[in-house]
Amino acid sequence: MNTLQKGLGLSALTLLSACSSGTPGCADDDSTSLLREIVEGHFLESAYGRQLRPMVEYSIRGIRTEQHDDKLDSYECSATLEFHLVSNPNGPTQKQGIEYDVHSIKDPDADFEISYTGIKEGILKAAMAKSMGWK
Repeated sequence: MNTLQKGLGLSALTLLSACSSGTPGCADDDSTSLLREIVEGHFLESAYGRQLRPMVEYSIRGIRTEQHDDKLDSYECSATLEFHLVSNPNGPTQKQGIEYDVHSIKDPDADFEISYTGIKEGILKAAMAKSMGWK
């Protein structure tokens, strides 16, 4: 896993994915599957995330293509990461806007990469809400 820094102190992590040729779009199964893997990875990397994970379900909603560059074969995307408590699936949700880019790469093990911001912040926001009585 490569770590890249994005402006204003926001980190952007990059993961590689092996898939069919061509860059998948923002809402394609390959992209959203990798986003879910990224979310799961962030749950596991912190104590609060590991504690919170069994208590919440999450979804990636409102996926939007902000820009597509045919020449670079890349997409700029945004979405909302929503969390709800397993114990109260119809109750209030915690939401976090996320941004991610899907890029074509030349790598023998992968066809595209995703760089992103907002996922770690969303998990922290949900953990803080839970500690403050989110039900």
